[in-house]
Amino acid sequence: MSHLLSVVWNILPALVVFGILIIVHEWGHFIACRMCGVKVEKFSIGFGPELFGWNSKETRFVVSLLPLGGFIKPSGEEASAVGAEGPKPGDFLAATAWSRIIIVTAGVTMNFALAFVLFSAVFMTGRPMPGTVIGGFIKGYPGESSGLAVKDRIVRVNGTVTGNWKDVLAALDSATGPVIEIAVVRTAGQELSVGVIPKVEATRDIFGKPVTLRRIGITPDPEIVVTEKYGVLESIAMGWETVVSQTVLTYKAIYYICARRLSPKNLMGPLGIVQVSGQAARAGIPALVQLMAILSVSLAAINLLPIPALDGGHLVFLLIEALFRRPIPVKVQEKVTNAGFYALMGLMVLVFYNDIVNLQVVDKIRNLLHLSGH
Repeated sequence: MSHLLSVVWNILPALVVFGILIIVHEWGHFIACRMCGVKVEKFSIGFGPELFGWNSKETRFVVSLLPLGGFIKPSGEEASAVGAEGPKPGDFLAATAWSRIIIVTAGVTMNFALAFVLFSAVFMTGRPMPGTVIGGFIKGYPGESSGLAVKDRIVRVNGTVTGNWKDVLAALDSATGPVIEIAVVRTAGQELSVGVIPKVEATRDIFGKPVTLRRIGITPDPEIVVTEKYGVLESIAMGWETVVSQTVLTYKAIYYICARRLSPKNLMGPLGIVQVSGQAARAGIPALVQLMAILSVSLAAINLLPIPALDGGHLVFLLIEALFRRPIPVKVQEKVTNAGFYALMGLMVLVFYNDIVNLQVVDKIRNLLHLSGH
């Protein structure tokens, strides 16, 4: 029973996160259609058979079985739908190329906007972070024999004031010279300075690039938590900077995978996101909101890729039409879009496989069945 509850508590936050991201994305397309005078026949959260739905004046809103995305269906979106008489007012194809560009890009615009608002809100309201109190030492590293002690509170690293563990790590990474001076306050209240000679290690960053790290082997006290909080204007600026940096990080990761400098095994699919969402939910609302913002940026950035069947692919077709004032032949668009669709399905299979291997899904199912059998 405890295993089943654990699965449920992982799935629920993921459903909330997925649901909000999908609704915001499709709502962007929906609002843009309304603004451009295009009718929307269907607004679906999820794919496959309908679970439930309702009808408005001209749109059917539904929730479908597979919560892996969503879509809107504008009236007269395809040439086959408008017939020989051509598009009529209210059809997608009757709108100007630039209006259709607005409609196609509105989804990713809303996801970027959502991420900006969420990041800014987290910085403004505050997020819990480990404090600067030492909780333990890693065996084999210089920290354990340096004179530092558990419960010491780090106040400066090489003269740099530290307010949380992120500050400590940043100061250690930027430290120069053979000895790092760490000022701490002991539980008795006295302040002292300890010189530590770091252990230099050659490793690789998240993109597989060789890097050199100077480590002393200390860990934070998990029970000591501080709140990182900023003013309104600073939070807004940091929210924007974070959206930009996360977008660059997403495209950089995609480039490194395509260049075979980063393993495709690093790709995370829906099952991985379910697990991460559960962990974020247990860490608190700020952590879950921050995860949602990161995923919103990733969703927007990936959707903008010039791959047929994605918003970016449709955007390329429309930009060509707007520049040359004539659409790409329908048959060409269909063939290219179908190829892109099959490529996306192949990618989906890959990320599901990664999740199954990385999360040891088969072994967990076996254990769950074994426990339920008793």
